[in-house]
Amino acid sequence: MTEQSAPTTLTDGEQAFVEKVAQYYFENDGMPHDRGRVVGWMMICDPPEQTAADIEKALGAPRAAIDRIVDQLTPENDPVSVFERSGTLQENYTVRLRENSWGPKVRGIFSEFPDFHRVAADGLAGLRAENAPEDRLRRLANMERFLGFVSAEMPAILDRYEKRGTRSAD
Repeated sequence: MTEQSAPTTLTDGEQAFVEKVAQYYFENDGMPHDRGRVVGWMMICDPPEQTAADIEKALGAPRAAIDRIVDQLTPENDPVSVFERSGTLQENYTVRLRENSWGPKVRGIFSEFPDFHRVAADGLAGLRAENAPEDRLRRLANMERFLGFVSAEMPAILDRYEKRGTRSAD
């Protein structure tokens, strides 16, 4: 999909939302706009399960682009994938956003932080034992402190979120 390509069947509100999601992901993650558009559309589409042809029609994107994007969004053997696909890319497969998928995805991302925190802490301790100058260690110390904080706090945040249960959007 080119940057100028516009959805063909979306309402103004849907189109605005899809474009805002695409721009958000582009600015924050460097994700191409076309991939962000698919993410945005799958967040609001009705019905929640879309065929490749549905996505192609809604976004006005070529099937090959949709197939490439869906393949990126539905990695095989990813237990915390936000999207799931039924069928192969050679078929008119279906895609859907998994219900309540954001918490497990975030938990999966942050599950590796404690290990990386240990690497940073061990490295900091080792370099300090060698009397490395503090100004040289500043970046590593800041990273170690951040990773320690996130490692300790994120599980509690996610636990509190999960304990709240699912609530409908009001």
